[in-house]
Amino acid sequence: MAVGCIINLYQSYSDRGAYVLKGVWQTTEVEADEIHVGERLPHWPGCETLIVKEFAPGEYLELDNQGRDVRIAKDEEVQIDSSLFSQEYGVSCYILKCIKLV
Repeated sequence: MAVGCIINLYQSYSDRGAYVLKGVWQTTEVEADEIHVGERLPHWPGCETLIVKEFAPGEYLELDNQGRDVRIAKDEEVQIDSSLFSQEYGVSCYILKCIKLV
């Protein structure tokens, strides 16, 4: 089985607006044979629906992200969404949802 893309979730910290640290929180591999045009991207976390518009394994992946097209080229990682996870004492933690095509 060949990996079609990787879903990376990062924790990104900022202290009163200044970037401090970014680290991998969770990684999920999506097999190429699981990705089908016209269907949801498998294993995508959260409530956003990403629909696969085009997929050429190892070349590019095009998604419909709620009416906005996102094209990801080979070896490129694209941030799809971010959300505030926690905030204490001026330090904010965001979860960044990214897709990398391999």
